[in-house]
Amino acid sequence: MEKKKRACDACYRRKIQCDASEAGARCDWCLHHNLPCTFDRVRGRKKRPSAEAAARQSLAKRLERVEEAIARTEALKEGSRTPSDSSSGSTPHVPDQTAQQNGNQDASHAADHGCPVCRSKSSAQLPSRRVTHTPLGQIYFAGQNFGAICCRNGVPHFTASGEQWIHSRTGQWPRFGDIYGSETAAPPGLPVAASTLYSLSNRSYQGHDAQLPSRWVVQSLLDEFIASDFSLVFPLVDRVLFEETAKLAYSRQKPLMCEYVGAKACVFAFVSMASSNFPDLEAASHIDPDACAKEAQILLADFLEDASITTLQTMFMLLLHETLYGHLQAAIMYHAVACRTMFSLGGHTTTMPASTGRALTIPEREDRHLRHLFWLCYSFDKDIALRTGQPPIIRDDFCDISLPDDYVQDRYDRHRHGDDGKTPWFPNDLRLSLIKSKAVDAIYSAVALRKSDAELLRAIRELDDELERWRVSIPADFSPALSVRRAVQLEDLDRSRSMLHIELHLDYHYLLNIIHVASGRCVFDRQGREKDKTYGVESSLDLSMEASRSTLIYLSAMAPRLAGEAFWVFIFYPVSALMTVFFNILRNPQSEHAVHDVELLSTASDVIRSMPLHKETAYETAYLRRMDRFVAELSRLGKCAIARTHGERDGYPLSR
Repeated sequence: MEKKKRACDACYRRKIQCDASEAGARCDWCLHHNLPCTFDRVRGRKKRPSAEAAARQSLAKRLERVEEAIARTEALKEGSRTPSDSSSGSTPHVPDQTAQQNGNQDASHAADHGCPVCRSKSSAQLPSRRVTHTPLGQIYFAGQNFGAICCRNGVPHFTASGEQWIHSRTGQWPRFGDIYGSETAAPPGLPVAASTLYSLSNRSYQGHDAQLPSRWVVQSLLDEFIASDFSLVFPLVDRVLFEETAKLAYSRQKPLMCEYVGAKACVFAFVSMASSNFPDLEAASHIDPDACAKEAQILLADFLEDASITTLQTMFMLLLHETLYGHLQAAIMYHAVACRTMFSLGGHTTTMPASTGRALTIPEREDRHLRHLFWLCYSFDKDIALRTGQPPIIRDDFCDISLPDDYVQDRYDRHRHGDDGKTPWFPNDLRLSLIKSKAVDAIYSAVALRKSDAELLRAIRELDDELERWRVSIPADFSPALSVRRAVQLEDLDRSRSMLHIELHLDYHYLLNIIHVASGRCVFDRQGREKDKTYGVESSLDLSMEASRSTLIYLSAMAPRLAGEAFWVFIFYPVSALMTVFFNILRNPQSEHAVHDVELLSTASDVIRSMPLHKETAYETAYLRRMDRFVAELSRLGKCAIARTHGERDGYPLSR
């Protein structure tokens, strides 16, 4: 009897005909793709997966189809890299720049403006497939670079090709130049880019003899800080170690050494941070937070070479102060110095002391505190890289990234056990920070820029799988939903647990968006011969879009519950989401969700303005006005894209 033919694992997975029985060792498909021809799969009826598991499996299968289509396409036309004009609009067709400028006077302003905050100039029209710089901080769609994210405030600015594509989709030239206005609290005529530098460089010098606050003020703020949940999110000081630091700072002998100057700066930085976060405390009424931070900054030059825990925690407290006031570039600079100080102290390889039930010795306290400061640096480093486009400072290969003992249990079982008995929570779930680190390397590094489309999509799939494993590991009360379609209500949650819920949901959907939006670097639908690939890439873009919708819908209800101190940290979530929503509207203006998405886009200004501010200064006021105009312009262009599509469908094509 003739032996029944059986497909190899690779052909079976791809649902293609297998000639393994005739070919011998390897079938034709495996031979040409240099794959092992195996028959290891287990036969038998499988259990029907749940609806959620089926959805995840469906995504994996779609991405596998993407890889297969890419392999076929690249084998057929290796040298073809220029997208063709497509009536479906899947691949952007960027008109010739010279022709546009000759044919329409409105094009003369396209990308002429630069960002006055980070001083970056709009790029010349870039190659359609690959560019020479890292994709971090860049806006990609269908293989083209359409813009960059301002590293200081998250407001995007577009390349010439980006503005021209927007015009081709909407019939309107975008008016982003008006958004980068010159509103600033600095003297008239000073560019916005220099406003922060002006505030830092024109302080009156007060010398090293400035008086520290009364000891009772410092002790009261320390007691309040240690007893609060804030000390678990930001474990910046150890009580015993800081009391020794304060003792040195208040020494009457005032020795002229960097240790004394560093201790004094550390006390100034601490009272600045603590009084800002506990303004209702009586001791806080005796403190001018900004003046104390300035004193610490003035002292900085005299103890910078002292690589000590005191220096490290001073740098991080100044980082938080600058973040609180929206001076994000200054915060990034403090972060860089903090990381280098942490490396000098060996915090990236120091291990936590084992719990023995006895009081820790001073060296053990120092090791534990240094490890806590390492995780703070690590968490901030990954967020800074993804949000600003700057390379990370901390590389996992050089660090011990084993999590603290009982970290997950302590983070989600929020019951305090005394000053020394609780593992800190840290600003983000450290496991999510580890995934962010992998995302930076796998899809946003300079090496990732040279990956083929198949390799990039494979990395996206692997990161998505790891992110999903993290999501299902979170306790049910806090686990982020895959999709948020209506406003979420939080009841009976104190401020700490409410902030945990908000942070987890926003961080999850932000990272899901960041992972899948990277598929926009792929070129697809070239001459209509890559339908499988187009379908797979669009599925990934759809996941990015759903994550962005969820961010705006969730934040519309939760924004008023945010802590005012967190405004400049959380502002990147809605800004990232609204850019994805905007490009999705232009990508598919005929979608059944397009009108709803424009309405969602229009509400972004209200969402941002509902986020509490610690203190509304001229800087914050100017930023909010700029965001109002930016969102209004995105909304206007989105409506134009939909109207243009309806006009063409009704037989009345709108002029460009």
